[in-house]
Amino acid sequence: MTENGPIPVTVVSGYLGAGKTTLINHVLSNPGGRRIAVIVNDMGEINVDADRIARENDEDGIVDLSNGCICCRLRGDLLEEARRLAERRTFDYLLVESSGISEPIPVAQVFTEGTDESDVDPTTLFRLDTMVTVLDTYGFWKEFDAGERLPEGAQPDADRPLSEVLVEGIEFCDVLLLNKSDMVPDDVLEEIEAVVETLQPRAKRLRTSYCEIDPDVVLDTGRFDFESAKRSQGWKRHLRGEGHDHGDGPDAHNGERTAAEMHGVSSFVFRSDRPFHPERLADWLEEWDGSIVRAKGVCYVADREDVIGVSQAGPSVRAGPIGEWRPDDDRRTQLVFIGREMDEERIREELEACVIAGDEVAEMEPSVDPFPL
Repeated sequence: MTENGPIPVTVVSGYLGAGKTTLINHVLSNPGGRRIAVIVNDMGEINVDADRIARENDEDGIVDLSNGCICCRLRGDLLEEARRLAERRTFDYLLVESSGISEPIPVAQVFTEGTDESDVDPTTLFRLDTMVTVLDTYGFWKEFDAGERLPEGAQPDADRPLSEVLVEGIEFCDVLLLNKSDMVPDDVLEEIEAVVETLQPRAKRLRTSYCEIDPDVVLDTGRFDFESAKRSQGWKRHLRGEGHDHGDGPDAHNGERTAAEMHGVSSFVFRSDRPFHPERLADWLEEWDGSIVRAKGVCYVADREDVIGVSQAGPSVRAGPIGEWRPDDDRRTQLVFIGREMDEERIREELEACVIAGDEVAEMEPSVDPFPL
């Protein structure tokens, strides 16, 4: 990077307690000749993470954004603080630590598209280099293993359930650190790796303990590409009919079984031109099948003009209107399922049972709308 060129940015996401701050401190202790500034976001009024980073490093170049989230309410503040740092030009790399419940895509958009609250063009100042997700591998295991006890401090949030945060972080990243790997049995860890590869095959994955990595893994990688990251999300690939491509690893060639296949990780798409019965669909969605890790798509529901969007991550499910069918739309259900040891035949049969049969639409009686869930 030239002295006056765009400043590269790495954004670090991950749930509360995953190890984001540990990673930031590790990188700051091993900058590799870089002058690194840090913006730390925290939902609370007191930014404990920013204080910890400042205590362990030089306070100059560490910015605290508290009492809000940089993926929504504080997006404008994030860009303004980044601009202020860039104008000082006392650093040549920017690290951003998102809050534990931030969505990664809106944060990426701050550095690629700007915000409505600011007239700053971020692309003249910054180059988004790498999106990093720190996965609490132990927390992922417990959240998706029905009946297991979650680690302390990782209890679900009513607005952003743990399972949803974990899956969304995996689906949109360039580098995925499977932190706390030492706390998970080897066979379970291999299964988790197979699941996350299906959810996001594009990301570079590393097992870590205390986020001890070579900083070059997350800095100056040049891996970020917004469109590629969005398109490579597992559920979107399966809708495009690419679900049987498990990457370019050695297991994918010469007829050998892939890691996903060896660990019972599979996927399928349910499609139907006939509408769902609203109550039967809602009842089915609320009964979580522990084998389903991720489900996402759109549903054609009888007796309504709304498109019903479905997004499920582990035990957390959201379903509700996401717009209306247009006159020229092909009204049909398309739902992608990704999971472990799924009984595809049974799930398909259950969904078919939720579909309206024959002239049942004409016989339907008005009822309480079950959506949104």
